[in-house]
Amino acid sequence: MASSITAENLRKAYGKKEVLRGVSFCIEQGETFALLGVNGAGKTTTIEIIENMRRADSGGVTVNGILGVQLQSTSLPETITSSEAMRLFCAWHKVPYRGDLLERFDMAGEYLNMIYAALSTGRKRRLHLALALCHNPSILILDEPTAGLDVEGRHALHDEIRKLKSEGVSILMATHDMSEAETLCDRIAILRGGVITKLGSPLELTASSDIQSKITVKTRGSAEYKTFSAINTADFLTEFLLKVKAENDEITDLRVERADIEDIFLEAAGGAK
Repeated sequence: MASSITAENLRKAYGKKEVLRGVSFCIEQGETFALLGVNGAGKTTTIEIIENMRRADSGGVTVNGILGVQLQSTSLPETITSSEAMRLFCAWHKVPYRGDLLERFDMAGEYLNMIYAALSTGRKRRLHLALALCHNPSILILDEPTAGLDVEGRHALHDEIRKLKSEGVSILMATHDMSEAETLCDRIAILRGGVITKLGSPLELTASSDIQSKITVKTRGSAEYKTFSAINTADFLTEFLLKVKAENDEITDLRVERADIEDIFLEAAGGAK
């Protein structure tokens, strides 16, 4: 499968401070890829190099397709309307006016002529995404796409991101929302100190973790729940079930809590979000 974005051995320093120390990854066509890291880990610098807004000291980036960017915030004038903003972006990209995108993201009707300053955070996020798509990019960069949104707003934008993926758009997402990365992304890269410390699918990252699973069990012969920790859940459960059977007991409730992406992130990123 062809790669939409390939980053090879990116290095960048600001003075004596090395921000990127050999960052390499590729994003396959149609893949949703998350870049995670604490503030200062190198996420923003990596994304700005991909967007050609910043130059790497060494290494390189290959982008195979048209790039669209939805920033966390924009420099749109406070008095510009959604319609005017779309006309401006379409003119800049030399494409016809995309009123269909404003309709798709529920920014038509009463929101069409509403000034930017009067829009809610959720409506601004919808407008940003519509503007990023006005030139039909095959690759989309999302920087904290749901930051500041309520539950309903997050779900709505998540649905749109899934639709874009189903349409074959490759997506690079930078987010601090671990559940967002786990549910939306095919693969996740975790940056720490300018290098990638973890890379894989959510299932691969959680399955390969040394973080112990929490196992809570209640049997018919026990009045209370008992909680255990185990790295190898399968081996523990096999031995525990044999023990329960030998005691002529029966399990009435069993819960297994494996490490999730937030646990993996906290471990790989140095213990801080």
